[in-house]
Amino acid sequence: MSFSTDVKEELLNSIPHDRHCRVSELAAILAFAGKREGGSIRVRPTTETQTAIRKCFTLLNKTFNINTDVFKKDIDKNKTYIDFDSSTPGMDKVLDSIAHEAPLYLLTNDCCKRAYLRGAFISAGFINDPLKAYHLEFVCMDKAMGEMLKELLYDFDIETKMVARKKYYVVYVKDADTIQDILNVIDAHKALMELVNARIVKDVRNSINRQNNCLVANSEKAVKAGSRQLDDIILIRDTEGLEVLPKNLREIAELRLEYPGDSLAELGGLLDPPVGKSGINHRLRKISEYAERIRAVKGD
Repeated sequence: MSFSTDVKEELLNSIPHDRHCRVSELAAILAFAGKREGGSIRVRPTTETQTAIRKCFTLLNKTFNINTDVFKKDIDKNKTYIDFDSSTPGMDKVLDSIAHEAPLYLLTNDCCKRAYLRGAFISAGFINDPLKAYHLEFVCMDKAMGEMLKELLYDFDIETKMVARKKYYVVYVKDADTIQDILNVIDAHKALMELVNARIVKDVRNSINRQNNCLVANSEKAVKAGSRQLDDIILIRDTEGLEVLPKNLREIAELRLEYPGDSLAELGGLLDPPVGKSGINHRLRKISEYAERIRAVKGD
């Protein structure tokens, strides 16, 4: 299963204790997954709404004591769907308790807002695998639903963006911290911990990559510097001879010719007494200056 499906499966088992919260969550499922067909609201099974239908059954049973009578069979497609029709026994109580369009009167308490957002995510939400990218979205039927969703999330200090996508409006976030806040609000705590762990893994990977890139860059820099040093020493040797150099410079020049791949610290350790990295670097810089004077005279 995808990470998004795992989150919805977790929310499937999150049943509000209070009746008004269960009604709010059911209202969200109908608003985001249901479609009006005549005088009824129908929730048809799709890849996105399978979890919503299962949650509907749980909420109907625990809140209104309605069982399998609400389920109907699509003979042609051999799939089960739910019709919220006032002619179905007990369904009039459900329809009296909720509104299909933006039931703001249900959302006076934070707990009900959380439940509504949970129902919205079950019905129309998607979250990307956090190991790949940070992205969470709600697909809304129209702009008004999207604006209402943005307002509900803003009540929890969560800022989102909205964009039109074909005939829908998508409320989305791409920031890991904000996604964590949303998962916390809708009580997807297991998914929240998985996201936190994924962030740690990605941070460690990025840190290792940065360190490796730094090592590679330093190695390349050292190779280029060593190559320039060899060029300078060979120029002096082949034109005036290394004997023209002071003893301390001649010693390091001869060592560099003998050990072209050694680091500055390794070269310094070969001297007696040993010389530190900065001392070796100073001597090589003096050699470079001498070589540049030879180039200037030759016109190179």
